[in-house]
Amino acid sequence: MVERAASAGQKQSAIDFRPIADKIVNTCLGVAPGEVVQIGGGVHNFPLVAALAAAVRRAGAFPEINVTSDDLQLETLTTVPVEYLEAVPRHRLKWLEDVDAMIVTDAVADPARAMAVPEERRRAAQLAAEAVHRHIFERGTRWLYVPYPTPATRAGLPITFPNLWSMFWRAVDIDYERLTQEAARLAARLEGVRELRLVSDSGTDLTLAVGERPVLVDDGVMSDDDREQGDTAVNLPAGEVFVAPIEASVNGRLVVDFAFRNGQAMRGLDLTVREGRVQLEGAPPGGCSFREILAMGHGDPDVIGELGIGLNPGVDRFCGWGPTDEKRRGAVHLGLGENRYFGGAVAADLHWDLFVERPTLLADGRPLIEAGELRL
Repeated sequence: MVERAASAGQKQSAIDFRPIADKIVNTCLGVAPGEVVQIGGGVHNFPLVAALAAAVRRAGAFPEINVTSDDLQLETLTTVPVEYLEAVPRHRLKWLEDVDAMIVTDAVADPARAMAVPEERRRAAQLAAEAVHRHIFERGTRWLYVPYPTPATRAGLPITFPNLWSMFWRAVDIDYERLTQEAARLAARLEGVRELRLVSDSGTDLTLAVGERPVLVDDGVMSDDDREQGDTAVNLPAGEVFVAPIEASVNGRLVVDFAFRNGQAMRGLDLTVREGRVQLEGAPPGGCSFREILAMGHGDPDVIGELGIGLNPGVDRFCGWGPTDEKRRGAVHLGLGENRYFGGAVAADLHWDLFVERPTLLADGRPLIEAGELRL
């Protein structure tokens, strides 16, 4: 169901960014006194950038702010010679040697504006940016990304912008200590499970095995253990436990309560799953698009490569936006396609989450979720 657009006079709710910034700086990123923290954003979200900078100073550290705008991005991409666009900023690589951590939010309000620029010019600028990003990750610099919803973000989604805005910030401004504890308990219960069974009132009935595959936690907090293991990146909103199941072990029926791709919401897709590979039954609304998306993929885009469980209490609906959908508390998603980067064996140019809204999930017969309610 598509939400009706907000009336002309309806605006997003005002957000107090100070407590959110304090959580990001202290709890999520663990900024220490004396550290240098680069904060990147845009003029459209400068209130968040400023709140983060003030939180960094309250933590005894030193913020360095890097801000751009939609107009500046477009002016740069369209008027700077290509050889200058692709030039690697050597001074920035040197300066980053003194940076201990980075907090990044969206630099522009409408990324689609840049798509009008010829691909050659966009690619040249991207190559220079990639060189900087490689340097950041090779150094192991702590890095946190938090999106910033805008009306352009919401365009084409089955949700009004005010609803997306308020839900997003609820999902960021959560109790991270509780989330960390819940995620750890859930991960512990998934490890070593012989059989998982996923069922729902809409008709899903799947079995799958985890085996020795790693169970991964996205709790929004960069712990000392994370740093020791080289996991130095955090994305917000957080709140997910996920695993790459043994692909051939996934069998049964999957009825998709929600999926979103290419601007289209799909509901009620009825899939037969044999040894991990899905096949759509019948001709439901959205079925043609579903088949086309898989047919255009390379590798094995029709193989289930992920089981994910959402834990974030701030997300109360699906809206087609990945940063929130996969974190919806009590929902399960089965990700089609690529999973090698988190322990699986599926190679594909697609990773697409299919959601079960109020599932029951049994681990060796014991409930982890009952009708969408977590049992931890």
